[in-house]
Amino acid sequence: NVNYSYCNPKSNLLFTMMLSEYILMMWNTSSVSCRCSLISTVVFYIASLIGFYADHLVATHRSSLLSRCKLQPSQFITGKDKRDLVFLSSFNMLFVGLFICCPLYEWLWGRIQADNRLMESDEWIWQNELLLKIPFHVVVTDFGFYSIHYLFHHSPILYKHIHKIHHRFSAPTAMTCVYAHPLEFAIGNVLPIYVGPIITNAHPITCYIWWCLALLGTCKGHSGYRILNHSDHHEEHHFFYKYNYGGLYITDYLLGSASEGKVCGTNNKKRG
Repeated sequence: NVNYSYCNPKSNLLFTMMLSEYILMMWNTSSVSCRCSLISTVVFYIASLIGFYADHLVATHRSSLLSRCKLQPSQFITGKDKRDLVFLSSFNMLFVGLFICCPLYEWLWGRIQADNRLMESDEWIWQNELLLKIPFHVVVTDFGFYSIHYLFHHSPILYKHIHKIHHRFSAPTAMTCVYAHPLEFAIGNVLPIYVGPIITNAHPITCYIWWCLALLGTCKGHSGYRILNHSDHHEEHHFFYKYNYGGLYITDYLLGSASEGKVCGTNNKKRG
C-alpha cells in the first residue's frame, strides 16, 4: 500500500511550522552569517541583472561603448544555457549559501572564537577593522581560493566531476561567478571568504562590508567587460582554461601562474 500521508494538509502544515522554527532558530544562532549571506545575495542579483542588461545592449548593437569594453563581443549566454545559469546560481546562493554554509561556518566561527566573538553591540573600531583586517581578508581569501581552485584544475577526477561545471561558459557574465557544483560553491567559493573574518574575529559591521566587497569582486571578475580600462585577470582564466587561478592575481604572481599579460580576445589561437 502506498502512503499518501504527505498529501495530508495537517502534515504539510506541520512541515511548514517545523521549517519556520528551523529558519528562526538558524537566524538567531547564525544571524551574522545569515545577514552577510542576504546582503551579498542582494549585491549579487543587482550585479547579475546589470550584466545581463549590458550583454543585451551589446547583442542588439545599442551601445558602442559597451561593445568596445566587452572582451569577447561575439559571445553571449542565451536560451537554455541562460536558464541553467539562473537556476544553478540561484540554488547555490539561496539554498546552499543560506541553509548549509551559514550554519556550518557560523558553528566553526563560534568554536574557534568562543566567548571572544565580537557582536554588533561591541564597539566598531573602524581603523583596525577597515585598515588592518580587511586587507588581511583579501590576502587570505586570494590564497584560499587559489589553493582550492588550483587543486580542482590539477586533479582529473575533481575537474571532470566538479569544476568542469563552472567552465561551461568560456565567455562569462557576472552571474557565472557562482555557477558551480554546490560542493565547489560551499568549499571553494564561500569558505575562503569566511576564513579571514574567523581568524581576525572581525566585527559584524566589517563582515557586512567584506561580503559586499567579495561579491562585487567576483562579479567583476566574471563580468566579461573591461571596466575603467582594466580587464580582470580572471577573465583570461576562463578564456585559456589555465593561468590566473586566484581571484586578485596576488598568489598567481608570487607562485608563477600568472598569465603574463595575455589578454583574451587578442589571440584566440592561444586558448587551451
